[in-house]
Amino acid sequence: MDRLTIEKGIEEFKVRELTMAKIKKANLPIPSRPVDVAEGVDIFIEWEKLKKKYGGMANMPYPELGEFLDRWTQLLAYARWVEAVADIDQISAKEIRDTIKKQLYVLEEGGRELKDAVTNTEPLFIEWQRKYIESISTYLLAKALREGYEYRCNAISREISRRGQDQIDTRRGINRG
Repeated sequence: MDRLTIEKGIEEFKVRELTMAKIKKANLPIPSRPVDVAEGVDIFIEWEKLKKKYGGMANMPYPELGEFLDRWTQLLAYARWVEAVADIDQISAKEIRDTIKKQLYVLEEGGRELKDAVTNTEPLFIEWQRKYIESISTYLLAKALREGYEYRCNAISREISRRGQDQIDTRRGINRG
């Protein structure tokens, strides 16, 4: 094994395209970018304006509340997809980095400390260490955003459920007469 063989072997660890092809072959729909995102609409600002307009989420009419639940849900589905792709990328980058380190370590001469030091200064290893850090950072940010979107969806959903329960309680009180 030599450095050229190591570099050629990197392609075998890149699985995103293969994974996407399998998903498409299974005819599973991939969430598209929501219109809000594509058009540069800041759904956070719109949501805050709407809450202010009605004096809080509890006073919003059902149609607008339902519309925003749908918009947040679309954003959440897309964010989950982006997070999954970022997770695949970070796992792949970690495997590539670790494999390169092991393979370069074997090629070096000398004791363990010297081999480790030389391996950690190899440009190929440094490149993949950087790619791994970038990919795990992207994954963590995508995950945090997705979790934030879930909180919004859950809050809106709870409000809709609460209102439904209030209406049932009101009807029960009227029926008791």
